[in-house]
Amino acid sequence: MFTYRNKVQPVPPAMPREIKIGPPSNRKRIIKWVLLVIFLIIVGVGVWVGYSANRAIKNITSNSGSGSSLFSLFGNSNTSLKGQSDGRTNILLLGYGGPGHDGPNLSDTMQVLSINWKTNQMAMLSVPRDLEVNIPGYGYHKINEANSDGGGQLASQVVSQILDIPIQYYTSLNFAGFNDIVNTIGGVDVNVPNTFTDDQYPAGECLTSGPGCAYITVHFNAGLQHMNGTTALEFVRSRHGNNGEGSDFARSRRQQLVMEAVKQKIMQLNVLANPVKITSLLNTLGSNLKTTLSVNESYALWTEVKGIDTSTMITKVLDNSANGVLISQTNTLGDVLIPQKGLGVYTDLQTIAANIFNPTPTPTSSGSGIVTVEVLNGSHTAGIATTYSKELQSEGYQIMTVGNSAKYYTQSIVYDCGNGQYAATAQEIANDIKATSQSKTSCSTSGVDIQVILGDDYAK
Repeated sequence: MFTYRNKVQPVPPAMPREIKIGPPSNRKRIIKWVLLVIFLIIVGVGVWVGYSANRAIKNITSNSGSGSSLFSLFGNSNTSLKGQSDGRTNILLLGYGGPGHDGPNLSDTMQVLSINWKTNQMAMLSVPRDLEVNIPGYGYHKINEANSDGGGQLASQVVSQILDIPIQYYTSLNFAGFNDIVNTIGGVDVNVPNTFTDDQYPAGECLTSGPGCAYITVHFNAGLQHMNGTTALEFVRSRHGNNGEGSDFARSRRQQLVMEAVKQKIMQLNVLANPVKITSLLNTLGSNLKTTLSVNESYALWTEVKGIDTSTMITKVLDNSANGVLISQTNTLGDVLIPQKGLGVYTDLQTIAANIFNPTPTPTSSGSGIVTVEVLNGSHTAGIATTYSKELQSEGYQIMTVGNSAKYYTQSIVYDCGNGQYAATAQEIANDIKATSQSKTSCSTSGVDIQVILGDDYAK
């Protein structure tokens, strides 16, 4: 359960512009219209369109002309999506502060959602905001400035260049929209991996440090927590937490957890069939979200991906860990991240992006293989997952997630999540903790190679 100490009430976000909704329609018609843009549930930001949504569509989509009206949708579900014929579509997801925030258009979150049409898989790659890149027309800056300099189009261009993959679409959402979405759906349930405290969370927006900048302390306990919009925003934005949660990489993983929780909550039937919640979401998103997906493309995307099992989504974070492809540096831009091979040399990042659906280990800058691991505590003893994950990290494994298992285990078990691809490695870890090992097609978590569940036998 989360708690707060010395909390200063933040300035409430600006209210989104109201969108007028016409008289009620029948239930069946509302549901049909909602499904037109349910694709954004899948990408993690939970966008809905309800009855009489033409006005909201014009606000949300930046495309114009053919396909901009809901009335043209029916019979157009076969609209081709960019990248579909090539087997992969990439969508850049941007989160930014918005009006009333310091640097309102700097992207606080940058995630690339990829859909593999050949295998019906999805993957999420997190790009750190402090990565130093060459922004066309502006020179070298942190990558989060691209959205401020040229919006989602320029941000897409920069991400495409450094990862060497086409970015066919983008969608951006500000903090006010995120907060209101979570509140409208009644909050979200998130399994917090680690207990942490951040005593430098900004109360409002701090332009400079010192007397004029107030802070609040936020605290989260490990385990399943119910979060409202304010709390969820604090959870994904916190940058100074202890217990390993003070990095942008830990924050990126927390963002992915919340995005998955939003998707799960919206997919529940009571939200799908509730016109009041749909209308409220529509009002929020009409002011706070932009996307280059046209309405017809949105409908086509939903039609294609609604059957994909998102519980097996692959998630990866570009970071500066022991096996990461980035390193930290301080220069005139402040604290930045650059590739291991040097500023402007993105070959390692491009290898990860190109092979995110490849079950073989992702090569590091040194050419060796990374094995990604999730460590879960399935025992009655707190803290053992964190302790053992540090041991694995020191041995060269890339720890993607540390958390609690959904149930208790008397005996520890290690899963090879690649259907035999990592059987030898899984057995090696199992031997270390005197556990059994098994192979399965995938682990229903974050697309890791190895999943370790520590039972009560390990805690003894």
